[in-house]
Amino acid sequence: MNLYRRYLLGASVALTVAATQAWCVTLFSDDFTNQTTTNSMWMKTNTTANASTTVNVNGGSLTMDNTGTSVGEFVHYFGANGKPAAFTLSYILKSVEKSPAASTEQPFAGALFCRQSGDYPSGYLLTVSDGLVLVYKVTSTIIGTSVNISTSLISYKQSLDLNSANNKLTVSTNGSSFHIFANDVFQFSFSDNSYGPGDVSMLLFQNTKAVFGNVLVTDEFNPGSGITTFSDDFDDNEIHRYWQRNITAGGTAATITETGGKLRMTAAPSPAAYIYINIDLTDFEASVEVNHVSGELNRPYGFFLVGDNAATQMVKFVITGGRYYAIFKPGDTQYDFFPNPIINGSTSLESTDNLTIKKKDNSNYEFFANGNLLATVGPVNFPIKGIGLLCENDLTIAFDNFYVKQNYQTSVRQNDKRRLSRRAPTVARGHVFYDMRGRKRYAATSAADRTQIRAAGVYVNKNGRDVAVRKGRIVGVSD
Repeated sequence: MNLYRRYLLGASVALTVAATQAWCVTLFSDDFTNQTTTNSMWMKTNTTANASTTVNVNGGSLTMDNTGTSVGEFVHYFGANGKPAAFTLSYILKSVEKSPAASTEQPFAGALFCRQSGDYPSGYLLTVSDGLVLVYKVTSTIIGTSVNISTSLISYKQSLDLNSANNKLTVSTNGSSFHIFANDVFQFSFSDNSYGPGDVSMLLFQNTKAVFGNVLVTDEFNPGSGITTFSDDFDDNEIHRYWQRNITAGGTAATITETGGKLRMTAAPSPAAYIYINIDLTDFEASVEVNHVSGELNRPYGFFLVGDNAATQMVKFVITGGRYYAIFKPGDTQYDFFPNPIINGSTSLESTDNLTIKKKDNSNYEFFANGNLLATVGPVNFPIKGIGLLCENDLTIAFDNFYVKQNYQTSVRQNDKRRLSRRAPTVARGHVFYDMRGRKRYAATSAADRTQIRAAGVYVNKNGRDVAVRKGRIVGVSD
C-alpha cells in the first residue's frame, strides 16, 4: 500500500472565542470509561492495518497503537439513525507519539468526520501538530489489489489556544460550511463539498500511538465568530499570552514586564517598544491609562493601529511627557506635535492620562485625552488587524486598564486567561445580577445616589447587555 502525507507549516494567529448554543440533542457520546460499552459503539474496519492496531479503554481514555504500515481506524457508524448533515463533533486529543516500532516516521492521528462508506477512510481529518490546528482531506483510492491513502491540507491556523497535551478539538458544520475550534476557542472556517454526511472515526497513521478522550456529537450547528472585546488590567504579573511582541526594527530589544499591577515598557535608544493584540477592528473604541515614568519629555508614547504589514500599515496616536500630542500616518516622515494643556504628561510622578480612540464604521478616527477630543484623522486605506501600545526611544512608560471593543460585540476575552462565551440573557431582580459565567452576584447600593457598586468585571443585565466595571469605581446598570 502507498501512503502520502503533506505537512504545511505557517504562522497566522487567531484571537477568537467560540459561541455556544443552549439546547441540542446528543447524537453520540463516549467517555471511554468502559471497554464493553465502547466496543458496542465502535469497531475496527476489516483491513490488514487494523489487525496491527490495538485498542484499549481505561479511566476515560481510548489508547490506540498502530504498529502497521498503513492507517488504523476505530469507527462509529450512525446506522439507522442516519448520518447527520448538520452537527458538532468534539473530542479530546490527549497525546500523539511514535509507536515503539516506529523509526523516523512522524506520528499523526485525529478524528475523521464525514467518513464515507467503505473499509478504507475517506473524509475530513481534524488534528493538531507543532502548535497548528489542521484539517486534512483524506482520500482512499483502490488501484488493483492495493490502496492509496493520501491526505491534502485544506486549512490550518497556528494557535495560541493549544495546550501541550489534552486539547479539545471541535468541528461544527452545516452542509459545506465548517467551523473549527480548539479548546472552545474559534480558530477558522472553511467551505468544501468533497464529502457529504458520513460517520466518525478515530484515525491513526502508521507507527503511531495516540490517546483520545471524551467524544461528543450533537445535532447543533455553532458558527464561530472573531473576538470583538479584549481587556487587560495587568494585575497578574504575567503578560497575557495574546499580546504579541514581534514588531521590531533591530537595535536593542525593549524591556516589557508586568509588575505592580501595570505593564511597564522601556525602549532602548533604538528602536521603539511595541506590544499588540490581533483583532479585526472597524467600528470600535479603545482606551488605556498611561504614566510617564522616566525619559525625555519630547518622546512619544500611546496607541498604534496596524494592518497586515507593520512596515507600511501603521497609525500612531501618541502624547509626550511634555504635554504634546501627535498622530503619525503611513507616508508621514516625522511627527507633527501640538501642545494641549488637557494632557497631564509628566507634571508629577502620579500624573496619569487616559487615552481613547473612537471610530465609527466608515468614519474618521477620534483621539481623546482625559475625555477631551485632541484630534480627528480621516480613514486609512488598509483594514485594521491589530491594536497595541508603544513607547519610543529612551522612555519608560507604565500602562494600565487596557480595553478595546468592536461595537457589534459577539464575544469577550479578559486577562484572567479564561474564555468567556455569551450565554442566554438572564433576568435580574432587585440587586441580583449575573456574571458572564452565569453565576449569581449581588450589588451594594450607594446611599448618596442609589448607584450600584460592583466588583471589577463584565456582567450581563436583564436585557442581555454586558456591563464593564473598572476597579474600585461605581457604575450604574446600562440597558
